[in-house]
Amino acid sequence: MALNPTAIEINGYALRQIRVLSGVGVAELAQQVGKTRSYIAKLELGHNRRVSPAVYNALLEALQIQDRRTLLATPNAESVAS
Repeated sequence: MALNPTAIEINGYALRQIRVLSGVGVAELAQQVGKTRSYIAKLELGHNRRVSPAVYNALLEALQIQDRRTLLATPNAESVAS
């Protein structure tokens, strides 16, 4: 299975910490992003580490994250999300 070159690798631990500190539940975040609770849980646990730019942008918006690098696995790398 080939990797999607436009997929963005995210930091699941950071996603979970920000979600918890924001007071947003897994089900609520999943609904806002248009994904399942299982999908969000897999991201947070690191079982899935890549998301589409659309999902990445939805996560940023749902968690009200201003700095686009916040959820990146390698935050100092150039972001492909636009």
